[in-house]
Amino acid sequence: MIKWKWCIVEGVLLFVLGILAISHPQEAALTIVDLLGWLLLLLGCFALVGGITAQAGPRVPSALAGGVIACICGLLLLLLPGVAIATTTIVVAIFFLLSGLIEVFSSFALRSTGGHANHWGLAFFNGFISIIFGIVLLTYCPLPEILGLLFGINMLCCSAYAISLGWFFRNAPAH
Repeated sequence: MIKWKWCIVEGVLLFVLGILAISHPQEAALTIVDLLGWLLLLLGCFALVGGITAQAGPRVPSALAGGVIACICGLLLLLLPGVAIATTTIVVAIFFLLSGLIEVFSSFALRSTGGHANHWGLAFFNGFISIIFGIVLLTYCPLPEILGLLFGINMLCCSAYAISLGWFFRNAPAH
């Protein structure tokens, strides 16, 4: 059974973060870069520890090399966030495109199985907006303001869908 309260909590959290990102788009873009930098640095450290502590085998060289590359990329993102905005914009644009396509296709699957019109429509709209944002980010120059603004708007769209889904699960009959 799906816990509807977690959908509502996710929606409210995304709403608050979306408003913050829209009100401070440049800071939101730099926060995205920082989060990716820390994530890569952490991933690299875990890969290095795994490569060092693993027994000899074919995985050790790739773990060590991947760990070093992830650490270097993470450090570059953290030390040069202004320069890293362009790269991060491309990564976020590809994420928007792929997640948007998946959301659109899943909305069609939800519709074909008799899903509630509100939910498949919001899923389709959310996916469509993500695809448009991905295209915009790939087409125009990578300004931090555009990245932060579009990321915030996307979070607002995701929050509407999550709250709607939570409300639906709350009122859905138990099977």
